[in-house]
Amino acid sequence: MVRPSNFHASLVDELGRLIVAGQIGAGGTLPREDELAARFAVSRTVIREATKTLQALGLVTTGPRVGSRIQPLSSWRLLDPQVMDWITDADMASGFERDLLELRGMIEPAAASFAAERGSDVQIAAIADALETMVKSPGKVEHEAADFGFHEAILEASGNILLLQLKPILRAVLKASFRLSMHDHERAQASIAIHRRVADAIAARQPADARARMVELLQVAQDDIHQGPPRHVPAGASPHTTKKNQETPHARNSRKMDPTGA
Repeated sequence: MVRPSNFHASLVDELGRLIVAGQIGAGGTLPREDELAARFAVSRTVIREATKTLQALGLVTTGPRVGSRIQPLSSWRLLDPQVMDWITDADMASGFERDLLELRGMIEPAAASFAAERGSDVQIAAIADALETMVKSPGKVEHEAADFGFHEAILEASGNILLLQLKPILRAVLKASFRLSMHDHERAQASIAIHRRVADAIAARQPADARARMVELLQVAQDDIHQGPPRHVPAGASPHTTKKNQETPHARNSRKMDPTGA
Protein backbone atom coordinates (compact mmCIF):
# COMPACT_ATOMS: atom_id res chain seq x y z
CA MET A 1 0.00 0.00 0.00
CA VAL A 2 1.38 3.40 -0.99
CA ARG A 3 1.37 5.97 1.81
CA PRO A 4 1.93 9.72 1.60
CA SER A 5 5.47 10.82 2.46
CA ASN A 6 4.28 12.47 5.67
CA PHE A 7 2.40 9.39 6.88
CA HIS A 8 5.03 8.60 9.50
CA ALA A 9 4.75 12.13 10.93
CA SER A 10 0.96 11.90 10.94
CA LEU A 11 1.00 8.59 12.80
CA VAL A 12 3.50 9.91 15.35
CA ASP A 13 1.29 12.96 15.87
CA GLU A 14 -1.84 10.86 16.36
CA LEU A 15 -0.17 8.43 18.75
CA GLY A 16 1.43 11.26 20.69
CA ARG A 17 -1.88 13.04 21.14
CA LEU A 18 -3.59 9.83 22.26
CA ILE A 19 -0.84 9.11 24.78
CA VAL A 20 -0.87 12.62 26.23
CA ALA A 21 -4.67 12.58 26.47
CA GLY A 22 -4.61 9.20 28.24
CA GLN A 23 -6.70 7.62 25.48
CA ILE A 24 -4.16 4.91 24.74
CA GLY A 25 -1.80 3.08 27.04
CA ALA A 26 -3.79 4.25 30.07
CA GLY A 27 -2.43 1.32 32.06
CA GLY A 28 1.10 2.51 31.50
CA THR A 29 1.86 0.27 28.53
CA LEU A 30 1.08 0.75 24.86
CA PRO A 31 -0.86 -2.01 23.08
CA ARG A 32 1.24 -4.61 21.28
CA GLU A 33 2.63 -3.79 17.86
CA ASP A 34 0.19 -6.12 16.08
CA GLU A 35 -2.77 -4.47 17.86
CA LEU A 36 -1.59 -1.00 16.89
CA ALA A 37 -0.90 -2.15 13.33
CA ALA A 38 -4.47 -3.43 13.04
CA ARG A 39 -5.95 -0.31 14.62
CA PHE A 40 -4.15 2.09 12.29
CA ALA A 41 -4.09 -0.24 9.26
CA VAL A 42 -0.31 -0.15 8.86
CA SER A 43 2.52 -2.65 9.07
CA ARG A 44 4.28 -3.50 12.30
CA THR A 45 7.41 -1.90 10.82
CA VAL A 46 5.58 1.42 10.53
CA ILE A 47 4.40 1.13 14.14
CA ARG A 48 7.93 0.29 15.24
CA GLU A 49 9.35 3.37 13.51
CA ALA A 50 6.69 5.62 15.02
CA THR A 51 7.43 4.17 18.45
CA LYS A 52 11.12 4.96 17.99
CA THR A 53 10.23 8.60 17.35
CA LEU A 54 8.04 8.71 20.45
CA GLN A 55 10.91 7.16 22.38
CA ALA A 56 13.26 9.88 21.12
CA LEU A 57 10.72 12.44 22.38
CA GLY A 58 10.77 10.77 25.80
CA LEU A 59 7.13 9.65 25.84
CA VAL A 60 7.82 5.93 25.82
CA THR A 61 10.57 3.46 26.55
CA THR A 62 10.82 0.02 25.04
CA GLY A 63 12.43 -3.19 26.17
CA PRO A 64 12.30 -6.95 25.66
CA ARG A 65 9.29 -8.68 27.24
CA VAL A 66 7.93 -5.37 28.59
CA GLY A 67 6.80 -3.71 25.35
CA SER A 68 6.50 0.06 25.14
CA ARG A 69 5.84 1.77 28.44
CA ILE A 70 4.68 5.34 28.98
CA GLN A 71 7.35 7.47 30.63
CA PRO A 72 6.70 9.99 33.43
CA LEU A 73 6.16 13.59 32.43
CA SER A 74 9.60 14.57 33.70
CA SER A 75 11.17 12.36 31.00
CA TRP A 76 9.35 13.98 28.08
CA ARG A 77 11.09 16.52 25.86
CA LEU A 78 8.72 19.18 27.06
CA LEU A 79 10.34 22.00 25.10
CA ASP A 80 10.01 20.19 21.77
CA PRO A 81 7.40 22.17 19.80
CA GLN A 82 5.42 19.05 18.90
CA VAL A 83 5.30 17.77 22.47
CA MET A 84 4.35 21.26 23.62
CA ASP A 85 1.48 21.23 21.12
CA TRP A 86 0.21 17.90 22.39
CA ILE A 87 0.27 19.01 26.00
CA THR A 88 -1.46 22.34 25.51
CA ASP A 89 -4.04 20.89 23.11
CA ALA A 90 -4.89 18.24 25.70
CA ASP A 91 -5.40 20.89 28.42
CA MET A 92 -3.05 18.76 30.43
CA ALA A 93 -2.45 20.41 33.77
CA SER A 94 -2.78 23.76 35.47
CA GLY A 95 0.70 23.23 36.89
CA PHE A 96 2.13 23.13 33.38
CA GLU A 97 0.67 26.56 32.65
CA ARG A 98 2.48 27.83 35.73
CA ASP A 99 5.72 26.22 34.58
CA LEU A 100 5.47 27.90 31.18
CA LEU A 101 5.05 31.33 32.70
CA GLU A 102 7.85 30.71 35.19
CA LEU A 103 10.23 29.83 32.36
CA ARG A 104 9.28 32.98 30.47
CA GLY A 105 9.80 34.90 33.71
CA MET A 106 13.36 33.62 33.94
CA ILE A 107 14.28 34.52 30.36
CA GLU A 108 12.37 37.53 29.12
CA PRO A 109 12.74 40.18 31.85
CA ALA A 110 16.51 39.71 31.75
CA ALA A 111 16.49 39.86 27.94
CA ALA A 112 14.50 43.11 28.00
CA SER A 113 16.94 44.63 30.48
CA PHE A 114 19.95 43.62 28.38
CA ALA A 115 18.25 44.92 25.22
CA ALA A 116 17.81 48.36 26.83
CA GLU A 117 21.44 48.36 27.90
CA ARG A 118 23.14 46.83 24.88
CA GLY A 119 20.82 46.80 21.90
CA SER A 120 21.94 48.62 18.78
CA ASP A 121 19.75 51.27 17.20
CA VAL A 122 18.91 48.85 14.39
CA GLN A 123 17.93 46.11 16.83
CA ILE A 124 15.75 48.43 18.88
CA ALA A 125 14.11 49.64 15.68
CA ALA A 126 13.29 46.01 14.88
CA ILE A 127 11.45 45.74 18.21
CA ALA A 128 9.43 48.85 17.35
CA ASP A 129 8.68 47.50 13.88
CA ALA A 130 7.37 44.23 15.31
CA LEU A 131 5.15 46.18 17.67
CA GLU A 132 3.68 48.23 14.83
CA THR A 133 3.03 45.03 12.89
CA MET A 134 1.10 43.76 15.92
CA VAL A 135 -0.94 46.97 15.97
CA LYS A 136 -1.85 46.62 12.29
CA SER A 137 -2.50 42.86 12.34
CA PRO A 138 -5.97 42.08 10.90
CA GLY A 139 -6.50 38.87 12.86
CA LYS A 140 -5.28 36.57 15.60
CA VAL A 141 -2.93 34.57 13.38
CA GLU A 142 -1.17 37.69 12.11
CA HIS A 143 -1.01 39.15 15.61
CA GLU A 144 0.55 35.98 16.97
CA ALA A 145 3.23 35.98 14.24
CA ALA A 146 4.07 39.61 14.99
CA ASP A 147 4.16 38.87 18.71
CA PHE A 148 6.69 36.11 18.06
CA GLY A 149 8.74 38.66 16.16
CA PHE A 150 8.53 41.16 19.01
CA HIS A 151 9.85 38.76 21.64
CA GLU A 152 12.52 37.31 19.36
CA ALA A 153 13.70 40.83 18.47
CA ILE A 154 14.20 41.48 22.18
CA LEU A 155 16.34 38.34 22.46
CA GLU A 156 18.35 39.51 19.45
CA ALA A 157 18.89 42.91 21.06
CA SER A 158 19.99 41.38 24.36
CA GLY A 159 23.48 40.81 22.99
CA ASN A 160 23.75 37.60 25.01
CA ILE A 161 24.81 34.71 22.79
CA LEU A 162 23.38 32.11 25.16
CA LEU A 163 20.00 33.84 25.22
CA LEU A 164 20.07 33.82 21.43
CA GLN A 165 20.46 30.04 21.56
CA LEU A 166 17.18 29.93 23.48
CA LYS A 167 15.16 31.32 20.55
CA PRO A 168 13.77 27.92 19.45
CA ILE A 169 12.84 27.12 23.04
CA LEU A 170 11.23 30.51 23.56
CA ARG A 171 9.24 30.09 20.33
CA ALA A 172 7.83 26.78 21.61
CA VAL A 173 7.02 28.30 24.99
CA LEU A 174 5.44 31.39 23.44
CA LYS A 175 3.31 29.29 21.10
CA ALA A 176 1.91 27.35 24.03
CA SER A 177 1.47 30.47 26.11
CA PHE A 178 -0.35 32.31 23.31
CA ARG A 179 -2.69 29.38 22.81
CA LEU A 180 -3.61 29.48 26.48
CA SER A 181 -3.98 33.23 26.84
CA MET A 182 -5.02 34.88 23.56
CA HIS A 183 -8.56 33.59 23.22
CA ASP A 184 -9.61 36.07 20.53
CA HIS A 185 -8.29 38.94 18.46
CA GLU A 186 -9.81 41.54 20.78
CA ARG A 187 -7.84 40.25 23.75
CA ALA A 188 -4.74 40.09 21.62
CA GLN A 189 -5.14 43.74 20.66
CA ALA A 190 -5.72 44.67 24.31
CA SER A 191 -2.19 43.45 25.06
CA ILE A 192 -0.69 46.10 22.75
CA ALA A 193 -0.46 48.73 25.50
CA ILE A 194 1.80 46.69 27.77
CA HIS A 195 3.94 45.60 24.82
CA ARG A 196 4.38 49.28 23.93
CA ARG A 197 5.54 50.06 27.47
CA VAL A 198 8.19 47.36 27.14
CA ALA A 199 9.34 48.72 23.79
CA ASP A 200 9.39 52.30 25.06
CA ALA A 201 11.51 51.37 28.09
CA ILE A 202 14.01 49.57 25.86
CA ALA A 203 14.14 52.49 23.42
CA ALA A 204 14.68 54.88 26.35
CA ARG A 205 17.69 52.81 27.44
CA GLN A 206 16.18 52.13 30.88
CA PRO A 207 17.20 48.52 31.80
CA ALA A 208 15.43 48.40 35.17
CA ASP A 209 12.24 49.84 33.71
CA ALA A 210 12.38 47.44 30.74
CA ARG A 211 12.70 44.51 33.11
CA ALA A 212 9.77 45.72 35.21
CA ARG A 213 7.57 46.32 32.17
CA MET A 214 8.28 42.80 30.87
CA VAL A 215 7.32 41.38 34.27
CA GLU A 216 4.04 43.29 33.94
CA LEU A 217 3.50 41.86 30.46
CA LEU A 218 3.93 38.32 31.77
CA GLN A 219 1.50 39.06 34.60
CA VAL A 220 -1.09 40.16 32.04
CA ALA A 221 -0.59 36.88 30.18
CA GLN A 222 -1.00 34.94 33.41
CA ASP A 223 -4.19 36.81 34.32
CA ASP A 224 -5.61 36.18 30.85
CA ILE A 225 -4.92 32.45 31.15
CA HIS A 226 -6.69 32.26 34.51
CA GLN A 227 -9.66 34.40 33.47
CA GLY A 228 -10.18 32.99 29.99
CA PRO A 229 -12.78 30.45 28.89
CA PRO A 230 -12.03 26.70 28.86
CA ARG A 231 -10.04 25.62 25.85
CA HIS A 232 -11.54 23.44 23.13
CA VAL A 233 -10.25 21.06 20.53
CA PRO A 234 -9.91 22.59 17.06
CA ALA A 235 -12.11 21.15 14.32
CA GLY A 236 -10.73 17.88 13.03
CA ALA A 237 -8.57 17.19 16.08
CA SER A 238 -8.93 14.18 18.33
CA PRO A 239 -11.61 14.66 21.03
CA HIS A 240 -9.18 14.74 23.96
CA THR A 241 -10.11 17.96 25.74
CA THR A 242 -10.59 17.80 29.48
CA LYS A 243 -11.96 20.39 31.85
CA LYS A 244 -9.70 23.31 32.65
CA ASN A 245 -7.25 22.60 35.47
CA GLN A 246 -8.05 18.87 35.30
CA GLU A 247 -5.10 16.57 34.64
CA THR A 248 -5.19 13.62 32.30
CA PRO A 249 -4.22 10.20 33.71
CA HIS A 250 -0.67 10.39 32.35
CA ALA A 251 -0.19 13.92 33.61
CA ARG A 252 -1.47 12.97 37.05
CA ASN A 253 0.66 9.84 37.25
CA SER A 254 3.70 11.63 35.89
CA ARG A 255 3.46 14.41 38.44
CA LYS A 256 3.17 11.83 41.21
CA MET A 257 6.37 10.20 39.97
CA ASP A 258 8.11 13.50 39.33
CA PRO A 259 9.26 15.24 42.53
CA THR A 260 9.59 18.50 40.61
CA GLY A 261 6.02 18.41 39.31
CA ALA A 262 3.03 20.33 40.59
